[in-house]
Amino acid sequence: MESKSKKLFEEAKKYLVMGVNSPVRYFKPYPFFVEYARDCYLFDVDGNKYIDYCLAYGPMVLGHRNPYVIKSVKEQLERGTLYGCPTEKEVVLAKEVVKRVPSAEMVRFVNS
Repeated sequence: MESKSKKLFEEAKKYLVMGVNSPVRYFKPYPFFVEYARDCYLFDVDGNKYIDYCLAYGPMVLGHRNPYVIKSVKEQLERGTLYGCPTEKEVVLAKEVVKRVPSAEMVRFVNS
């Protein structure tokens, strides 16, 4: 039986450069495609379980599907998703970062 990840990769190569969204996601002969994750584990579309040593390359330090994170995200979703305007929580977070990073006098939040 052919791997579902292999089939998905063949399909992905028709629409995505190298079949993936970034070169770091490419593996030979083909990458495994994740179906879901829990704690420090990834589960692929073929039913395999992996330890996720990368944890999204940094931001998943609490693991996948952390109950505290899920609760906090749900609460925020009830308030809105993206404003494009300043919020009080930005100020609270910036103050906390400046307090905890001695060399940071000010911060700016950006994405890559």
